Amino acid sequence: MALSRAERRTLDEIARRVAAEDPEYARRLSAFGGHEAGALGLPARRSLLPVVLVGVLLAASFAAFAVATARRDGGEPARRAPHVLLRP
Repeated sequence: MALSRAERRTLDEIARRVAAEDPEYARRLSAFGGHEAGALGLPARRSLLPVVLVGVLLAASFAAFAVATARRDGGEPARRAPHVLLRP
């Protein structure tokens, strides 16, 4: 949600007062939080990078698991010893 013009003016006035009263604090404060949203309000690329990396790692892990558990003999199920019924 965007700020109204009045809210923006109020914040600008507060920033000017802080800069006049304590320039060092204003300098440190202006250096903090320099990350802004993109044009569509989405996070910047730098903050999306960890999400993309986790997704790629999950996909690679799933693929490795699928390959490791796949049937190795041409798609046929593993052969088992025949069941022998023992009658008393």
